[in-house]
Amino acid sequence: MTALATLDDLKSNGIEVTDEQTATSLLDSVSDAVRSAAGCPITLGEWTVDIPGEQSRKLDLPCKAVRSVSRVLIDGKTVYDWRLLGSSLYREEPWSPFGRIPSVVTVTFTGGWNPIPADVVRLVCSYVAAGLHQLEDGGPGAHVGVSYERVDDAQVGYTQGDSAQIDVTELPEATKRRLRNRFGANVTSIGVFR
Repeated sequence: MTALATLDDLKSNGIEVTDEQTATSLLDSVSDAVRSAAGCPITLGEWTVDIPGEQSRKLDLPCKAVRSVSRVLIDGKTVYDWRLLGSSLYREEPWSPFGRIPSVVTVTFTGGWNPIPADVVRLVCSYVAAGLHQLEDGGPGAHVGVSYERVDDAQVGYTQGDSAQIDVTELPEATKRRLRNRFGANVTSIGVFR
């Protein structure tokens, strides 16, 4: 899957890139983290997911920008008695039988954004910039736990507890929640985007 931002996006955001291979690797890594937090690929494309069927006539898809659905399978068998409304599929009977293990619903849909929202591109660029800076400063974990440093009298203070962040490209929980609320649906995917 392509990254959510490009080397040109980094440059247009004022981020100096001296090692394109490292920057490209960070773009891929941060894009994967953003997609994982969002719960959907964000990029416009055709995606196939496996979702546990619900004992309900409504089935939320894991992407808020669903444009069309081309195929729906329940436990491997094609079904046609569904209707797409927004980012949810509806049918006359429940997606899974009552009192039993949920069915596996496989859905192939076209969804996502084109172009990728500007704030998402900026978010990815910001984390890549932080990652590039961290690599120049010794790499992930080089200064873990350091709270402050003072040159005069050579003092170093360390944080207490287990809250040290090792990799600055790791998304904080608040950002993950915001991405999930904006792009994803309230579902748990048991498959992978393909």
